[in-house]
Amino acid sequence: MQEIAPDVYVLDDYWGITTGAVIRESGTLLVDSPPCPQHSRLWRARCRGFSRGETMLAYLDAHPDRTLGSRMLEVPVVAHSATVDIFRRRAAIFRVNDNNRGHAWELCSQIANMRWMPPQMGFSYRLEIHWGGEPLVLENHPGPQEGAVWVFVPDRRVVFVGDSVTVTQPPFLAEADIDAWLASLDLLLAPDYRDYFIVSGRDGLVPVAAIHHMQRFLTTVKTLAEGLKNAKPTDGEFVSAVAELLAMWPKPEDDAVARLYQRRLVHGLHTYLNGIAHPSHAKRHKRANNGE
Repeated sequence: MQEIAPDVYVLDDYWGITTGAVIRESGTLLVDSPPCPQHSRLWRARCRGFSRGETMLAYLDAHPDRTLGSRMLEVPVVAHSATVDIFRRRAAIFRVNDNNRGHAWELCSQIANMRWMPPQMGFSYRLEIHWGGEPLVLENHPGPQEGAVWVFVPDRRVVFVGDSVTVTQPPFLAEADIDAWLASLDLLLAPDYRDYFIVSGRDGLVPVAAIHHMQRFLTTVKTLAEGLKNAKPTDGEFVSAVAELLAMWPKPEDDAVARLYQRRLVHGLHTYLNGIAHPSHAKRHKRANNGE
């Protein structure tokens, strides 16, 4: 576990998700949990070793990779209201009936009939947690999902950004609002965050170059998607578009992981193409930023 700032930890030992922990005088905020059950148990044991005061877990969005293993942590969960709504619509038990979406949990063993852990607390745009010192701040920054959340530790100059930025792997596109996503990335590049440690939910610490690369990737996705949508693509054209996007990321040495990333882009681009005719989340995001 790496201490990137005083009492702020990042752990990237577990497959699928980079977890975090922020320790305050009277409480500890955990950021996400790994999807594989055996890793969730290890994360729970580590958390009990360093937690102080009240402990709470923050979901940075509703993705199964970061929410499947959370029940084993046995702590209250906070999330954005859109994530709360997703859990209200989910069945109580996760069933393995679709393993071709490129999710990290697809490479986990022991995944079967796991029970979800719904959030006990939701918020619409911004939440402050006061446990001594400057408050910890949870804010909604949509893009990968409508309910995507960033966790700010202002006095330590750290921000956890979930799936908003990936460094070595393609992101998930199935629920993307690319315009909102690009706006969130612009914010990360603003002078206010120039000296922040930026933590990806998949890859740990984020260099500035990775943010620019994510912008280029999303712009390419948007351009390809508009062309494919208007042209009603053949299977060959769709495969070509996926190959172009996949080529923007380093190829993993592990063949199973390489196939996983390919499935991720196939499913993500297909689902995104079917959804881009729907109204954007932009109006809801604007209302949230206005405090509504």
